[in-house]
Amino acid sequence: MKINDTIRTRRQALGLTQEVLADRLGVSAPAVNKWEKALNYPDITLLPVLARTLGIDLNTLLSFQEDMSREEIGAFLHELSETARVQGCAAAFQLARSKLWEFPNNDLLAYNTALLLNGALTLYPENDDEQRKAWEQEVVALHERSVHGADPKIREHAAYTMALQCIGAGELEQAEALCGQLSDMHKEKQILTALLRKKQGRCEDAWILLEKELFAYANEIENILLHMLDLALAGDDLAHARVLAELASAAGRVLGLSVYGTLSAPLQLALAEKDGPRALSLLEKWAESLATLWDDLNSSPLYRHLPVKKDTDSTLLLRTLFGRLEADPESRFLKDVPGYQKLAAKWGTARPAEAFAVK
Repeated sequence: MKINDTIRTRRQALGLTQEVLADRLGVSAPAVNKWEKALNYPDITLLPVLARTLGIDLNTLLSFQEDMSREEIGAFLHELSETARVQGCAAAFQLARSKLWEFPNNDLLAYNTALLLNGALTLYPENDDEQRKAWEQEVVALHERSVHGADPKIREHAAYTMALQCIGAGELEQAEALCGQLSDMHKEKQILTALLRKKQGRCEDAWILLEKELFAYANEIENILLHMLDLALAGDDLAHARVLAELASAAGRVLGLSVYGTLSAPLQLALAEKDGPRALSLLEKWAESLATLWDDLNSSPLYRHLPVKKDTDSTLLLRTLFGRLEADPESRFLKDVPGYQKLAAKWGTARPAEAFAVK
């Protein structure tokens, strides 16, 4: 609230007329009227007595506030959006300048204001090309300010936004520098870099980046579905567990995962249901798929460019996996399933039947 609004609001709340307030302060009623209309301001020497008369402190009178809260920023952005819609971009930019002048160090305010103003330029275009270019430069300046701000999260958001814009504008060197400012943990960095590599004519690098990203997401989705399946089994909801197992297997196929990946959920379900023949059948396919894990991956149209380690020895992994099965009390029923010992022996992981014994 501005000082003129504060004076008027507090005066009215106290039930004072302009004449009464003027009399208490030793000024004229027209002077108070001008303060409330923002045509003039009280003399600095009057501020302490004015604040006491209105029952507020100087900070409140002068509308001083160290910074805006997230809620206040949200409310301002709504006001800014409505201003752009109703009054146009000129009024919106003027309102933004005023607020940014009031809070010059608020990175969150600057970044979100830049995003909103950029959107306003798209939604509410005006015919003056020169004016539009000037406004666009203001938006760029706000993004640059955010890139060099104190808040590391806002810096990354702004760097990503600017890099995307630079790629679109063909400013590839600047885009490269901005991509370099993003941490490796930034969820959009790999895709952004792939877009940049495409623009640079480095399509092979772009393919590899995108395929790596897809493979990571595919495994993450598969892992989440496995956890959901485990949760359904823990709740004895077998009907839901069977649906989840089917969906996990289908997702693995759609996302180009190996046979090993697509069989994990059905195998987990078969073990939980103690379906020996089905568990053994799936386990055999599951184990065999490890030997061709990377061949399966490269045969997928989704991962044609993904570099893989084809010389990876699966023996240790198989031994570990079978060892976990044998150590799990829920899997001890496998020892009575015909063919299990033969399967374990085939992969060099055979252990005596007493390995299943409870100790």
